[in-house]
Amino acid sequence: MNQYLEVAKQAVKAASEICRDVQKQLVKEDTLIKKDRSPVTVADYASQASICRVLKERFPQMPIVGEEDAADLRKPENKETLEKIAGFLTGWDEQEILTAIDYGNGEPNDLFWTLDPIDGTKGFLRGDQYAVALALIKNGEPMLGVLGCPNLALPGVEDGGVLAFAVQGEGAFYQGLNGGQSHPLKVAPNASDGEVRFLESVESGHANHGLQGTIMGAFGDRIRSVRYDSQVKYAVLSAGMADVYLRLPNPKSPDYREKIWDHAAGVAIVREAGGKVSDMFGKPLDFTAGKKLTENRGVVVTNGVVHDEIIRLIRQAAEGN
Repeated sequence: MNQYLEVAKQAVKAASEICRDVQKQLVKEDTLIKKDRSPVTVADYASQASICRVLKERFPQMPIVGEEDAADLRKPENKETLEKIAGFLTGWDEQEILTAIDYGNGEPNDLFWTLDPIDGTKGFLRGDQYAVALALIKNGEPMLGVLGCPNLALPGVEDGGVLAFAVQGEGAFYQGLNGGQSHPLKVAPNASDGEVRFLESVESGHANHGLQGTIMGAFGDRIRSVRYDSQVKYAVLSAGMADVYLRLPNPKSPDYREKIWDHAAGVAIVREAGGKVSDMFGKPLDFTAGKKLTENRGVVVTNGVVHDEIIRLIRQAAEGN
């Protein structure tokens, strides 16, 4: 796995640097007010193109299942966006960009990459937290995960962002995006009767806040809220800075299923950091069913200590309804 890990780390690091440059140059104070998503669009496509080209050059036979494709970029009305993307990919022509993005149109098989070029749109546009997420899935198991978190600070890496990574059976680690010493990632060994820190999004999304509120309320004054956007939450929990991350289905979207690229890298890292991941019924996440977790409902991520209690509370709340 080491050959895969080193390439994945290099690819995510380079893409994270591109995203950081886009955020610095294109995100303005009034971006959110004007609902201007163009900076994150540029970063999304540039990140996917950059990572996909590296992976395809090194592992040409392996499919890449990415979030984006280049269909919209090929439309004449998006010519300006394509030109902006080219401005952040020095030396690339427009056809190379389109081709590289579409390398991410692969289909899952027994060994494939899955990529979220930017997870956390609102965080990116606020100039806050977002992640570049890449995972290698083998026979339905996330064997390797890399998260680029350009705006996250962890002990020993106070500025310049963090690269979190793990290979199954070899532990989880982080280092600065700019390089330097690797540090182990370990979930918090909190006792089940102590303080419980729940990760919540800065922005509301697909989560069922009613059910999450019920679960959190069951812990009374032991509860603490820790707010981060995106798959950065997985890195934060893996570093022992939080204990629980819930992605519970919204009753208004009963058919919604989580996408594999939104979780695979984080799952690989949390597991190796000593945490536990399941769906809301306690079932392992099934990455064999295509581009979505169609065999699962919701996602529950914990330090392991409180996992069974969280599942029991969810079941209890569901039966109460």
